[in-house]
Amino acid sequence: MEIKKVALIGAGAIGCVYAYSLNKLLKDDFAFIANGKRREKLEKEGLYLNGEKFNPRVVSSDDDFKPDLIIVSVKNYQLQDAIEDMRNLVGKNTIILTLLNGIVARDVLQESFKNNQVLYGLAIKIDAVKVGNRVTETSDAIIQFGDANNRKMSEGVLAVKNLLNDAKINNQVFEDMIKTVWTKWMLNIGLNQVSAIAGATYGVLRQTPELLALANKAMKEVMAVSKAIGVNLGDENWASVQDVINILDGDGKTSMLQDIENKRKTEVDYFAGTLIKIAEENDIKVPVNEVLYSFIKAKEKNY
Repeated sequence: MEIKKVALIGAGAIGCVYAYSLNKLLKDDFAFIANGKRREKLEKEGLYLNGEKFNPRVVSSDDDFKPDLIIVSVKNYQLQDAIEDMRNLVGKNTIILTLLNGIVARDVLQESFKNNQVLYGLAIKIDAVKVGNRVTETSDAIIQFGDANNRKMSEGVLAVKNLLNDAKINNQVFEDMIKTVWTKWMLNIGLNQVSAIAGATYGVLRQTPELLALANKAMKEVMAVSKAIGVNLGDENWASVQDVINILDGDGKTSMLQDIENKRKTEVDYFAGTLIKIAEENDIKVPVNEVLYSFIKAKEKNY
């Protein structure tokens, strides 16, 4: 199995970083999926990564373009619209890879495309910041992906890995992708939410003991919930999160802080909101995340 044609939906900071590499490798066999004004804007303005402009192909839902792989890199609250935009482009053998934050997107996509292989995925150690159509990214980012269990990699996972290797995109396949996705979610719940209420870059977070302690408390609540439902995040997951915190570029900003600064809707419902729901179902207290949730929702209402 070989992946020859790829589409990506979601031209945000993360989408732009990976689109640059895929466009360089595949040229016209790579395309962004965008309809209406989004398509017009992408085609007219192009994108910049670290000052270098590129003009990827753009296709709409009614175009004749059947990719072997579709990478989904939108916000969680945009996912239903994205599913409709990509529905007619998904072929019988199209693999779908989600890079969305949180723990629900892969299941939503699998429910919508029942006969397709939908992979778990996430972008880790990425500090991309987008202003207009310009993205700055300095870290050695990694895509972690796979089926739920990868003790033996499926043909689809191997094909995606070969593609990412060819595009010089750092990637890892973990045996237990459920635990891996939860680990990234734990990091988001700590860093994204605390940075959003404090207006803090990664560097400020690291250098402010009170903010770091708050982020750690929020993440400890994720650990507690994970143990209650059998995901069982452990010491190695906690250590990997701390490692990421220590290496992110000091001037970088979380996606949620960028949303707050640009007066956009945040993904707090998929971070603290989802955690609070699971915690309530299992009679677990998550007071730190309840406060963070209320604070961020209040910020959104006061734009």
